[in-house]
Amino acid sequence: MPDTISEFSLGKETLARQEERGLLLLRDLQNLVPSLRNRGQATEEAGRISDETINDLKRIDAFRAVVPEIYGGMEVPFPIIPQIFRYLGRGCMSTGWSMGFLIYHNFQFAHYPRELQDITFGTRGYTMAAGQVIPSGEARRVDGGFILNGRWGYATGIFHSDYMALAAPVIGEKTDDDKPIMYRFAVPTEKFEILDTWHVAAMKATGSHDVTLTDVFVPDYHGVPVEALRERTSPGLDIHPGPLWRVPLLSFMSFGAVGPMVGGADAMLEMVTKILELKVGAYTGDRQQDLMTQRVRIAGLTMEHAATVGLFEDKINELWAMVVEGETPSREKRTEMRIVVSYVARKCHQLVNELALAAGSRGNYVDSPIQRFQRDVNALATHAIFEYDHTANLFGGTLLGQDVPKDAMI
Repeated sequence: MPDTISEFSLGKETLARQEERGLLLLRDLQNLVPSLRNRGQATEEAGRISDETINDLKRIDAFRAVVPEIYGGMEVPFPIIPQIFRYLGRGCMSTGWSMGFLIYHNFQFAHYPRELQDITFGTRGYTMAAGQVIPSGEARRVDGGFILNGRWGYATGIFHSDYMALAAPVIGEKTDDDKPIMYRFAVPTEKFEILDTWHVAAMKATGSHDVTLTDVFVPDYHGVPVEALRERTSPGLDIHPGPLWRVPLLSFMSFGAVGPMVGGADAMLEMVTKILELKVGAYTGDRQQDLMTQRVRIAGLTMEHAATVGLFEDKINELWAMVVEGETPSREKRTEMRIVVSYVARKCHQLVNELALAAGSRGNYVDSPIQRFQRDVNALATHAIFEYDHTANLFGGTLLGQDVPKDAMI
């Protein structure tokens, strides 16, 4: 469990209540871990999250976690949200990634105009929205809204969604430096054609297929400039006064994204430690728990894991403390948060592969969650959001007195 946010001396009953709700939700999610892990193989084979898991998450109100209180949501504090991804990832990384983002995208919709929020939150109190970040396709402004056309990749969770959040340039609209103006659109899932493209070696159950739109109209209140979301000037901020909505968008998203990898490392350390308690060397007959080399190895991996989790939680708490105090995180601070996420992802990748090696060949069987966690971590480590050299280059530049490039994804 993460540290409570009471250490920040918020002094507000509302935030204390939101924290309590969040901690109870994490308790409920931890209780789901055995079931998620037991469903892992069937979930992977199906290529989608099971109805049982969806119903479990609805039962504990997980999809309301990042919905504003005025719409009946929990509006949990920011430090809880990456932990939601992490706890789900302890059971199944595909579930942690896809369901984590279906929960998270309510955060984005809280930044849209009130008309959209009344539709998305006012119906059942939350959305289950798929989404992806990389701009594609195109939008054309027309009377009352936009016409959308194009193809977007990696629509994670599209089979379970009612909306999808996507980015596209608006034809004919340019920034001062002659770059296309990007908008983030909320589009009902029923408007998409889903293409059968997600044929992968890992993270199979995320169902991250490509989707297309053909001459689809959305009202103007279904779109917000990406710059407004990134720089905290979106219309939803006039509606919601709480600090949660002031967390920088890319920091919010990236800490959530790395959560399933942290959860995967949690799970692997737990499972492999139990294996080494009983494992006997096939050729030597040595009990692994009696070997100094194995004891030193598991001690070292446990310390590396603890240090990685410590960095993960410390920077989340630092960012939250700044926002709660009304401070706007600088571009340099946001760059630091990006490199922390990339570093945590890299460490989780290293840890999981070391642990899989210690587990031995028994972890290779299809019905073993060990091989699935290893494959999923290895696959997720290649995601563009965790690209280390780019973020390290940006952060290193700030350490040496350089400005962060204006268009940096921070």
